[in-house]
Amino acid sequence: MTWIKKTFYISLLVFVIALLFWGVYNLSFKKASPQQETARVPAGNQQPIAPKNNTDDPIAAVSDEGVIAPTLVPAGNAIKYYSASTGKVFQIDTNGNNKKAIAEKELIGIIDAFWSPDKTKVITKFKAADGNFRFYFYDYAADRATPLKDNIDQIAWNGSSNKIFYKYFDAKTKKRTLSISEPDGTGWSDLADIDFRDMFISQVPRSGLVSFWNKPDSYTATNLDVIALAGGDVKTILKDLYGADYLWNNEGTDALVSYVTAKGGNKLQLATVNSSGGEFINLNIPTFASKCVWSKNDKVVYYALPGSIPENGVMPNDYNSGKFQTTDTFWKIDLTTGEKTRIVSLDKMEGAYDATEMFLNNDESILFFVNKTDGKLYRVLL
Repeated sequence: MTWIKKTFYISLLVFVIALLFWGVYNLSFKKASPQQETARVPAGNQQPIAPKNNTDDPIAAVSDEGVIAPTLVPAGNAIKYYSASTGKVFQIDTNGNNKKAIAEKELIGIIDAFWSPDKTKVITKFKAADGNFRFYFYDYAADRATPLKDNIDQIAWNGSSNKIFYKYFDAKTKKRTLSISEPDGTGWSDLADIDFRDMFISQVPRSGLVSFWNKPDSYTATNLDVIALAGGDVKTILKDLYGADYLWNNEGTDALVSYVTAKGGNKLQLATVNSSGGEFINLNIPTFASKCVWSKNDKVVYYALPGSIPENGVMPNDYNSGKFQTTDTFWKIDLTTGEKTRIVSLDKMEGAYDATEMFLNNDESILFFVNKTDGKLYRVLL
């Protein structure tokens, strides 16, 4: 081999070795780009990203987490809710943006909350280790929290936000009563004796009456009863419907009633009844009162129509106990004409929705609901 060839091969070898060292140096010591450094941040240290919804989507999530007791603020431009994971109170706009904490305190173990009609007060509900419920009253204006007395298991506000109704159980006498008091539990008085353990309470809007009924059960007839806020005799408006639940309209003149057509059955029906128990009209809609909301003029009812109900199920027992979830579509009915209209077309339905806690924004352009499938708050454009 000539000295020229030897020199060529030696030079080539030196070049290859230098190239290898340069590559190793870059891989080992070169500073990562900003994108690379961001990628190294542990996932647990990143903030949750709010839903980026197309405002034209007919249905979309507006919360990035499970919610408890979402409510529209009086101005109508925002929603307050409790976080299902931390119990903190947040506020978001109606598109799910501009999320901010209203209160930093975490309420671990909260299972429900009841906002006063003017949204200045709230009563939170917890389940204690002994299986009983505990309620706490909080006044935002006074920044004051007050525990309510034990042995309360159901609660509701009156329309003026200055009183509460609750069912009380006296452990000594075994007596159950419907009572009324100040929001902090003081100044209480009994309104009526109650024969059943589980019940729902709702003031009849724009009236001096409060209504109550036993928890919907397919095997037990339900009575819709009313009594004056000052006390007196109990009046039964409607009786002998199985699995019945009720939802008053805004004027208190009529109520929606959902029920099953036979004891122990699973065929749901939705009807209307007036405040005297007359003019019972079957709407031929198989849904729950809890999946409905009245329009502000009380002429339209927006509702979620449940699908995927087991043929051999017992309603509403199996649904309320969580044995299955429904797959809902969204509709409205004009009560004047009886016309039923689908709100969201099937080709726009992405995902599964089991709607509850439905409410409207102030101009009725948006319908909100909590999706039991994932616990998040959703909105439907109307």
